[in-house]
Amino acid sequence: METKQKGSPFSQLPKEKKKRILQAAIEVFAQNDYKHASTDEIASRAGISKGLLFYYFHDKKTLYFYLGEYLKRMIENHLKKEVLMGIDDFFDLLDYGIEGKLKLFEKMPWVLEFSVRMYYNTEKDISPVTKKYIVSMTNQMYDLYFSHVDTSRFREGVSPREVLQTLIFLTDGYLHWQLMSGGKIELKPLMQEYARWKQMMIGYAYKEEYQR
Repeated sequence: METKQKGSPFSQLPKEKKKRILQAAIEVFAQNDYKHASTDEIASRAGISKGLLFYYFHDKKTLYFYLGEYLKRMIENHLKKEVLMGIDDFFDLLDYGIEGKLKLFEKMPWVLEFSVRMYYNTEKDISPVTKKYIVSMTNQMYDLYFSHVDTSRFREGVSPREVLQTLIFLTDGYLHWQLMSGGKIELKPLMQEYARWKQMMIGYAYKEEYQR
């Protein structure tokens, strides 16, 4: 996925102007599916012309995938790697990562909605690339942040990777249903649901002496 803008005209812009353009794009893509997200509206919200927007990003697709990489980098920078690597309990590690993401979501409106729409995109010209990107990103994140967890706490035959994947399925399914139902995604009820799913998975995955 070609997303790098290093050395491009966009990379040379002042920080605040870049932030304004990206925030405008996130908002429009979060409120609309990819096909109906208007580049005219993105440009208008950013306070630039549509021609200038395409000068920076060439086309809508390039901008869309750049946003995905931009948010990925923001999440990585928001979490302290030294803290992550110091947590060896699987579920404590999940909690730390989620708390960090929530703080980012609260600071940046529309990020969560944008992410869900991107992950469940069905547009034929970008969906295959999006799916490959998400699978690759999930694998990279697991290898990077979960390789050091203490697996001795797990019951015999239970895979930490499968436990994580199950929690991802549950969370993504909940978010997708909320989006398809036309409702706004609210973090508080989502976290209430996650707390129940996590406790269920602790009961399934951990040995009795490590139950909470």
